[in-house]
Amino acid sequence: MTQHNWKSPSIKHIAQEADVSPATVDRVLNGREGVREVTRKKVESAMARLGMLAGEESRNAGVQRVAILCESGTSFLGHLERQARAVMAERPQLRISIDTLPSAQFNAERFSQLIERRAAEASGIILVCRDDVKINRAVKAAIADGVQVICLTSDLPNSRRTAYVGIDQIASGATAGWFMGRMLPAQQPGNILLICSSTYRTQEEREIGFRRVLREAFPWLTIRDRVNINDEAETAWHSVKKWLDEGKPLAGIYNTAGGNEGVAKALEAYGVQDQVIFIGHELSESSRVLLERGVMDMVLGHDMRREIEQCLAIFDQPISERSVNDIKTPLLIYHRYSYFA
Repeated sequence: MTQHNWKSPSIKHIAQEADVSPATVDRVLNGREGVREVTRKKVESAMARLGMLAGEESRNAGVQRVAILCESGTSFLGHLERQARAVMAERPQLRISIDTLPSAQFNAERFSQLIERRAAEASGIILVCRDDVKINRAVKAAIADGVQVICLTSDLPNSRRTAYVGIDQIASGATAGWFMGRMLPAQQPGNILLICSSTYRTQEEREIGFRRVLREAFPWLTIRDRVNINDEAETAWHSVKKWLDEGKPLAGIYNTAGGNEGVAKALEAYGVQDQVIFIGHELSESSRVLLERGVMDMVLGHDMRREIEQCLAIFDQPISERSVNDIKTPLLIYHRYSYFA
């Protein structure tokens, strides 16, 4: 796991020091009316004791501490870190921590404790995580303490999170199903291998959309197997290899998860990369190369850097004036002949 910590106090810490509510601290930090002078001085004194400066720097401090927490496959983690650091380079006034954890090392109890620790330090959390009861409980506690939590890419709708920012995942799965059906011979039966990583809502929603379109528009295509790869290339390699070892005919693969490199490795090892339609998610350097080599036929992606910026824009709004709606971002479709900036 990669970590970076800061020493600046959070809204929660200031509120505890001043013996007022987090909402009151937010009003003081943002210079708004509705706070009695005696209360304002109380908050400013607490800030001084905690080592914060008065004036404009203090008023902006409530939006300067953001934690990014992500547990996912290694390729997604690398992509997210690169995009987050690009945003950080353009906004040096922000104090951002990044905690990343490979899916294979996930432990719900420890990750929920990490959320609690970052909630005690930050005024906002950007979270990418599987849907788990302990995670939901930690997010609810953070929200109750006045910390804003935005789910990025994969939603936690039962956690009372502040917002979801990302593509419509059911629509992205439906798009994969539509192109899969159109790229394969019409009315010709075929087996489809569906690859997932369990308990990520984003992947569950992609599967819903994919199955719906195949069932309604391409009933001659059959999903013969659903494998769980835990978002890693090595597991994907073994899963696809097992199918091919058994000599089962295969028309297409839809990977809702990470590990595209492992799928490609198995297809090339058996020399069937030109016979199997392969659709996956997340444009990275490796998936771009797979597109150019013709091993992957299509990658469904999104502008993660822009999504992180949209999360920060929500945090920039004063809490009492915030009217937050989920932000659905455009689905980006890449193929071999796409222009890659």
